Amino acid sequence: MRLLYQQGEIENLDDFDSGHTGIELVYDDRPYKVMESAIKEVIIAKSDLVSDLKQVLFGNKTTFPRLPIVTTELKQSISSKLNESQVKAVLSSADAYPVSIIHGPPGTGKTTTVVELISLLSKTEKKILVCAASNNATDLLAERLDEKGLKVLRIGNITRISDRMMHLTLDEQIRGHQDWAHIKKIKIQAQEADRMAARFRRSFGHEEKVERREWKKEARSLRKYASDIEDRITDDIISEARVIVTTLIGVSNKVIESIHYNTCIIDEASQALEPECWNAILRSDRVILAGDHKQLPPTVKSSAAEQLGLGITMMDLLVDKIDHVFMLNVQYRMNNSILQFSNERFYGGALISDDFVGTRTLRNDSKPLIFIDTAGAGFEETLLPPNNSLANHGEFFVLREHLLRNLESFLGASIGIISPYSAQVKYIKEEIAGDAELTSLNIDVNSIDGFQGQEREIIYISLVRSNDDGEIGFLKDERRLNVAMTRAQKKLIVIGDSATIAVHPLYQDLIRHIEQYGHYDSVWNYMSY
Repeated sequence: MRLLYQQGEIENLDDFDSGHTGIELVYDDRPYKVMESAIKEVIIAKSDLVSDLKQVLFGNKTTFPRLPIVTTELKQSISSKLNESQVKAVLSSADAYPVSIIHGPPGTGKTTTVVELISLLSKTEKKILVCAASNNATDLLAERLDEKGLKVLRIGNITRISDRMMHLTLDEQIRGHQDWAHIKKIKIQAQEADRMAARFRRSFGHEEKVERREWKKEARSLRKYASDIEDRITDDIISEARVIVTTLIGVSNKVIESIHYNTCIIDEASQALEPECWNAILRSDRVILAGDHKQLPPTVKSSAAEQLGLGITMMDLLVDKIDHVFMLNVQYRMNNSILQFSNERFYGGALISDDFVGTRTLRNDSKPLIFIDTAGAGFEETLLPPNNSLANHGEFFVLREHLLRNLESFLGASIGIISPYSAQVKYIKEEIAGDAELTSLNIDVNSIDGFQGQEREIIYISLVRSNDDGEIGFLKDERRLNVAMTRAQKKLIVIGDSATIAVHPLYQDLIRHIEQYGHYDSVWNYMSY
C-alpha cells in the first residue's frame, strides 16, 4: 500500500489507517489470459513467421532459404572453447529460418552454446528476445549474458528475480541513471505537497478548501512530472538494450509488449507450454528453440487439457519436422558408467564424454553405478495424507546406512537425494534435519522434477514403489528416469524393489544394465541382525 502511495496510485495513505481496509488474496490468472490471447492471435495472424511456422507444423513446407547472417568475420569471433558440435549449432542456427532447434542433452553445454549464439547475433541484430518458462532459467541466461559483456535488460517481477540479477532489472537501471536524483527530489516535493494538503486546520472555510485543492493539484503535477522523466529514462534504457531477457509470459509486460525482435530464443523449450512459446514468437522475425525433449515436459494439471495436446511442447512438434536440428554430443558431467544407460536408451548412443569427465570418480571409488535391491525386505510403500503421495521409510533406512558406511569418502562432496514422490522427499528432509550423524555432509533433497537442470557429485534415487501388484505409477514415464539418472557426476546409487519395478521393461533393462556395467547390491548387506 505504501508503494502504491509513492507511485501516486492512491492519494492519501491515511485512508488505509481507518481500520476498514483489508487485503484479499486472489488467484493470479494473468498467465492463462496471456496464453489464451496468444493462441487467439496466432489463429488470425498473417505475419511471415507465424504463417511459415504453421506450414511447418502442419507438414506442408519444411525448406526455407537461409538468412545471410554468418560472415567469415563472425565465424572467427566464436569462442575457441566451444567443441565442434557446439560451433556447428551456433553457426547453423544463426542463419536458419523460420525455426531451428539446439538439442542439448544433460551436461553438453547447452547454456554455453546458447550464450555464444546470442553474442554472435548481437553483433548484427538490433533486438534479441531471450526467454524461458521459469524465472530460474531466465536468471541463469541473464547472468551468463551479463558476464559475456552484453547489454542486457532483465524484465519481470522483481520479487521473483534473483538478487544477483537485480542490477540488470529496469527498476535498478532507472535508479542508476544520472537523472534519478532529480526524480527522487520531485517525488519528495510531491509528498510534501500532500502533507500540506492534509494538515490539520481549526477552521475549514472556502479559502482553506481552495488552498487544499491547490496543494493536491501541485502534488499531482509533481508526480506526473516525475513520471514523465521516468518514462523517458525507461524508453532510453529499453532502446539501448540489445538483449531483453524475460519469461515467456513476461514478454507481455507493458513496458516491452510493443517491441518487435529480430530473433527470439527460447531456452528450456522442452519445459514450456506451446501457448507460452507463441506469446514470444508473435513478436519476432524467427525463433530458435533450445532444450532436451528427452527430459521432463511442463506439468499440466488438467487431464482434459493434456488429452487435448497441451502436454505436447512446440519442441516435440517440430523436432522431427525440420532440418535445422543440431544436437550437442559431447557431455561434460557424468562418468561413463552413469552416462551409458541414458545414452543408449534416449540418445541413440550419440553422446561421447569429454576425456577428463568420462573416467572421473570419487577418490578410491571403483563403483560409480550401484543398484541396491530391497526385494524381500518388506519395505512396502505407504500412502500418506494430505496429498496422497507415497513414501517408503525402509528405502531411507538403506540409504542412510549406505551414507554412514561411506561417510569419510563422501565428506566435502555434493550429494543429492531425489525421489519421484513428494511424501518421500518430505520424509527424508525431516529425517536428515534431525540426524546428527549426517550433519557433516552437504546434502540436498528434492523431487526429480525439482532437480531437473541441476547436478551433484553423488546422487541417490529412491524409487519408492514396492507392492504386490507391480504398480509403479508415473515411474513408467521414461523421461523421469532419464532426468534422475543424469543428475550425477561421479556416483549414482539407485534404491528400489526389483520385484515391483522390474514388471516394467524399462526397469528390467536398467537392472540388467547395472548388473553388467555397474554394481548390483542387496538390501540384506545393510540389515543388522
